[in-house]
Amino acid sequence: MEPLSPWTYAHRNARKILPTVIILTFVVTLVVTILATIAGLKDSMLLYTREFDSWTIVNPKSDTRLSPETIDRIAGHPAVERVIQSRHAVVKAKSLVGPLPFVLRSATRPEMEFLMARAGARLKEGELPRPGTGEVALPENIMKVNGWSVGREFGMAVDEEDWMPGRFRVVGVLEGPVPLGLASYEFLNSPLLYAFSPKLWERVTAVARPGRIAELNRFLRTLADIKVYDKARSVDDVSQGLDRILLILNFISGTLIVVVSVVVGLIHNIFFGQRTDEFAILLAIGHTKSRLFRKVVAETGAIMAFSWGTGVALAFGLLWAFSSLVLAPRGVPIPIAQGAPVLVSLALPAVALLFAGVTVMGRLRRLDPVSIIERRG
Repeated sequence: MEPLSPWTYAHRNARKILPTVIILTFVVTLVVTILATIAGLKDSMLLYTREFDSWTIVNPKSDTRLSPETIDRIAGHPAVERVIQSRHAVVKAKSLVGPLPFVLRSATRPEMEFLMARAGARLKEGELPRPGTGEVALPENIMKVNGWSVGREFGMAVDEEDWMPGRFRVVGVLEGPVPLGLASYEFLNSPLLYAFSPKLWERVTAVARPGRIAELNRFLRTLADIKVYDKARSVDDVSQGLDRILLILNFISGTLIVVVSVVVGLIHNIFFGQRTDEFAILLAIGHTKSRLFRKVVAETGAIMAFSWGTGVALAFGLLWAFSSLVLAPRGVPIPIAQGAPVLVSLALPAVALLFAGVTVMGRLRRLDPVSIIERRG
C-alpha cells in the first residue's frame, strides 16, 4: 500500500475525518433533496400545460361572448383544424401549495371524442358525460389529488366552499399523457338546464393542425378583440410562484455551501496543524512542498468525492421514497432523475476543496522543517 496515498491517510485517520464526511454528506443530501423536490413539483404542475401543445383557448376581451365574425376568422385560418365553442367548469384541486383550479373543457359528445384523440386520452373508468347533464369526466391525477372516486359530487350546491356554482357529478376517469377534463357543453350553455349559464364567458378552443400550433398562436395574437391563453401563458402562470421559491432556496443553498466550505477548510487547517511533525519529516527526507501539497489536495478531494457521492445517493433514495410512498398516491408524481440540483450540489465539494487547498498552501509555504525538528528534538 502506498504510504502517501489518500486511502492510507483515510484508513489511518478515519475518526478524524468522520466529522467532515458527515457534515458534507448531510449538507449535500439536504441541498439535492430540497432543490429536486421543488423542481419536481414544478415539472408535475407543468404536466397540466401539455394540452396547449394541441390547442389554444380564445377568450373575449371586452364582452362575455365572441363575435361570429371573429369565430369565423379563426376557423378559416389554415393552421386551424377545428374550432370548438365552449364554456368552462372549474374543479378545485388540492395541491401541496394549496387549492388550484383545474378547468374542464365543455364540448359536445363528438367534440369530446375528438379532443380525447388529440390529447391521447382514454376512458379508464366509468363513462363520458351525457349531453345536457351536470356529469363530468376528470383525469386520473385530479381524482387522486382530491381523493375522489366515480360518483363523487362537487360544486357549491354540495359544498359552499367550492368554486363552481351548481351541482356536478363525476361519471368518468380519463388517463393519458395529457390531463384532460370534460363537461357537457349542452348543459353549461343552457340557462334552462344550468341557471348560472348566462354568467359564464363564452370561449373557443382553437385546435391546431398537427405541428402548426406556433403558427396558430402567432395569428391569434394579431386579433385585437380576443385574449389568448396558450402554452407560453400557461407555463408562465405555473412558473411564477415556484420560480420565486426556487430563487429563495438557491440563495439558502448557496449560503450553506459557503458556510460549510469555510467550516471544512478550517477543519482541514486544524488537521494540518496536527500533522506538522509528519510534513516536517517528509520535507527533511527530500519530499518537495509541491508534492506534499498535491498529497493534501488528493486526500481532501477523496474525502469530498466520497461525501458528495454518498450525499447524492442518499438524497435520491429519500426522493424515491417520498415520491413513491407519499406523492404518487396523491396524484403528484415528481421526476427523480434531475440534473440541475446535482450540478448545484457539486459546488459544495468544489468550493470546500478550493478553500481547504488555499489555507493549507499558505501554511506549507511558511513551514520550516529544520526549526520544527530542532524544537521537537
